[in-house]
Amino acid sequence: MTILLITLYHVCELNKKCVYPKQKRFIMKYIFLLLTFVALAFASDDGCDASMAPVVPHSGGTDAVTLTLLNDWILAEKALGLDMFVDGANSYVLGADNANDIIQAYDPDTGVPGSTITLDPSNGSCFGIAWNNQVSTDTYYTNDWGVGNLFYTDDFGTTWTTYPNPAGTLGRGMDFDGSDYWQTDRDGGSVWRFDPGVGEQEIGVPEVSGQLSGITVYPEGSDLGVIVAAYSDSSLHFYVWDGSTMDYVGAAAYPVGSLGSSFGLAYYETDGTLFWSYKDTSGNYHLTRLGFNTTALQQSTWGTIKNAF
Repeated sequence: MTILLITLYHVCELNKKCVYPKQKRFIMKYIFLLLTFVALAFASDDGCDASMAPVVPHSGGTDAVTLTLLNDWILAEKALGLDMFVDGANSYVLGADNANDIIQAYDPDTGVPGSTITLDPSNGSCFGIAWNNQVSTDTYYTNDWGVGNLFYTDDFGTTWTTYPNPAGTLGRGMDFDGSDYWQTDRDGGSVWRFDPGVGEQEIGVPEVSGQLSGITVYPEGSDLGVIVAAYSDSSLHFYVWDGSTMDYVGAAAYPVGSLGSSFGLAYYETDGTLFWSYKDTSGNYHLTRLGFNTTALQQSTWGTIKNAF
């Protein structure tokens, strides 16, 4: 990295001395490529800052939240962001694999990989995946921490179209609540609720420490439960969204050892369990199934809403 910065300095000095327009344009293009390379050098292949601190414990909220380990499968491939596909007859866990440029489907009962969706060639830094919950009009959205676009396909990856991502290159985990999409903002201490091309809303989640990764939503009475993960946080964080405010319920520690990085989340509506992906301290990627339970809200923390529809 030091060599790159020194090189960049000398190139900039050369550009100042250059008098020929064509040479200046070439040098400026070279500077842009160097800057892009420097920026990407700070990000890992999992979309987190390479300078990120190791996983640390987190003190939970006042409400009881418990997690139970049901299954833990070591994967041969990578799974970052997660979502669920459920059509009544079939259910699959969907995992984003930017190493193989695919969305991989997994059997929720065995963890065995099945069919795949090929990502767009320019979606090489994909983390989030969200299905629109419509079997007859399947649409899948992904994001990308390199180019800052949302990608969507309605023909299982044959063609992809892009939209600007409200979170830009900071977007990570994704989910869909039946009306709006949700997405974590890696550095913002916030999550995004949005409808592509219509509007967006940024909602603060200050209780979550570190860089945010996964997110999933689920029915919580007449409200919406929101669960948020962070790369270096050893706990999951639970919220309730009533349509205007975000109430913090509490946190629960992951029931696994040797946690290296925490990634995606997906709620399985068939039996009310969670799927979670993570990497252990030996570099193995895992797909895990968790049971969870929360008590009634006792503590309320107002979410910070930065942008309204």
